[in-house]
Parts: sequence; structure tokens; C-alpha cells
Amino acid sequence: MKIILAAGGSGGHIFPSVALAGELGKRGIKEIFFISSKRRLDKSILAESKYPCFFLSVNPMPLKFRPIRIITFLFKLFSDAIMSIYIIFRVKPDVVVGFGGYSSGAIVLTAKMFNIPVVIHEQNCVPGKANKMLGRIADRIAVSFTGAEEHFPCVREKLVHTGNPLRIDMLTNNREVSAKRLGLDPERITILVMGGSQGATFLNTIASEAALLVNEKYANTVQFVHITGNNDYENIKSFYREKKIKNKTISFMERIDDAYAVSDIVISRSGAAAVFELAFYARAMILVPYPNPKNNQRSNAIYFSDKGAAIYREERDISKDVLFDEVLGLLEDKIKRDEIAGCAERLAMPEAGRLLAEEVIKLGQHGRTPFRTDV
Repeated sequence: MKIILAAGGSGGHIFPSVALAGELGKRGIKEIFFISSKRRLDKSILAESKYPCFFLSVNPMPLKFRPIRIITFLFKLFSDAIMSIYIIFRVKPDVVVGFGGYSSGAIVLTAKMFNIPVVIHEQNCVPGKANKMLGRIADRIAVSFTGAEEHFPCVREKLVHTGNPLRIDMLTNNREVSAKRLGLDPERITILVMGGSQGATFLNTIASEAALLVNEKYANTVQFVHITGNNDYENIKSFYREKKIKNKTISFMERIDDAYAVSDIVISRSGAAAVFELAFYARAMILVPYPNPKNNQRSNAIYFSDKGAAIYREERDISKDVLFDEVLGLLEDKIKRDEIAGCAERLAMPEAGRLLAEEVIKLGQHGRTPFRTDV
């Protein structure tokens, strides 16, 4: 069986596809092909992949009527469609799995043109535009959140709730070992800050200022891990050093499991990959979604908050003092912290990768494509 996984534009799309590839590999699927975008982030994440990768254009769909952008979008879409036809005839896949974003559109449409079974996976609580449209032609729609079916009203019979695939094999959970790797004290309460790849500066700044207030009260018992992204790394690192706050500041982490393993409280954006991985580790979360209206982080944060699995605060409503009060509440009330962590753990669905792999294989076994002679 040959399977194409189309994911790009953000780690939130790509990480679940990598997790699915691992699960498919465990089930004897050896011919797996990734399709992503030419963004540096996409290429970086997939650089270590043992599977062949194809890269299409960076081509987000215009949200407003701007003739030049629309023409550019259509030109790139046509170019990607030509490339997709080439990939389809070169690979001859049994199934194409799209994870949303602009990297999956052309290949999913092309696959359907040639009667190749298509699975769409939606990571977020509210689907993006690409998956809403592609869901109409997909043979199966896998969702991460319960209740997501209301966003696919015309195709509910195709829906299956799999959860969001996690990179289980890399998510080790040994606090002592991870603390040693990071140069931290495993006995201290550790607050993890993840600025995120988008809009990181605001959260990095507010969280570091709140960290100073926390440090003034708990200097000998609290430490910080702060993942900043590239742009703010030097400024945040200098801030912690000047204020003499015990920390490990990192621009990007290959071994994100180390940060999860040592943490007790997490301040983060609310991308689907991050919140489900934190839920897997049963961590108490303070979620501050990226405020762009086309981003689906807000709905993820609200969902987790409504389930008692996170504290949710909008960027417009938060300051260093507000964030300090939220952190202080979790530090001083272990029962509350444990309750949030427990609710989060119940949302994790560590079996998500297995469930999605089973759906993909099932569809591939029963699908009829122009490249198969055994059905």
C-alpha cells in the first residue's frame, strides 16, 4: 500500500502527519510520501523524515477580494495542480490523507480527480477553510474534537472521531533525566512558557514580566523553561539573566518532550498539537490564543476551558499582573492545579494515531483506484 500525507504551513498540521506515518509504519506500510510547502519551517520539521518528501508552493487562500492576490493564488494553484498530477502518477497512491492548510488542497483535489480515496484530518475544534471545502469530496473526515461534526453538516456520515495523533514514540516522560539535560533542578516547580511560532513577541514579553513577579515571591522554589522562537530569543535570554531568574531559554526545541516532562504549569498559545501534547502529559495550562480571527486557536482554548482542562485568557484581557495572578493561583492551590491537569489528561486520546491509521488502511484496502489491479 502507498500512502500520501499532505500537511504544511504550520507544525500543527505537520506533527500529526508525522505521528500518523509512525503508526502506519508499525503496521507494515513502508511506502509513505509527504507533501508539504516550501516554507523553511516545513522543510526543517521534515528534514529528518526517512520518507520521500515533495514540496509545493506557499499559497494561502486570499481572505479578501484583492485582484492581484487572487491572480497570484490561482497561478500558484495551477502550478501546484500540475505538480500534483506528476506526483500522483509517480507515486500511484492507494490513499491520500490531507491535514488542512494550503499544502493539502491541490493534491487532495487531484487525487479525487483520479478516483483515489481521500481522508481529511482536522486538528482544530473549528476547521479551517481548506478542510471545510475538501470535506465535501473526502471519503472520510477524521476530527480531533467532539462536536466538530456541526461544522461538516452535509457530510456527517463520513465523520469519525479519532483525536489528534501524537508523536508518542518521542514523548518520553522522565523528569529527572529531562531536568539534567536542561540543566535544571528536578525538585523545583517548573513553569513552561511556549511563545509559539506566530505572534510570539506579545506572549514572550508578558510571560517574562510575570516571571519576574513570580520570582520575587518564589525565587528559591520556582524555575522557568521559555521557548521563544528565533526573533525574541536574545532579548528574553538577556532579561532572565539580568533579573537573576533561574531559567532555560531556548529558541526552538527538537526534544520538546524534555520541556513537557519537567513542567508543572504551562503558559502557551493554543494550537492543536500543543494542547493535545500537554494534555497527554496532564499539565495545568494557561492558554492565550493567537488573536488573528482566521486562526482557530481561540476555539481550541474555549473547548479546553469549558472541559475544566485549562485556564483561558484573551490577549486583549491579559497583562503581566493578570498572568501573575493566574500563575500564583495555580502555585498556591495544588488541588486546583491537579484538577485542571486531570481534566486535560482525559482529553488527550493517546490512541488517536492508531485510530486514524486504522481508518486510512481500511479505506486503502477497500478503495478502488486507477492504479490497482487487485480489486
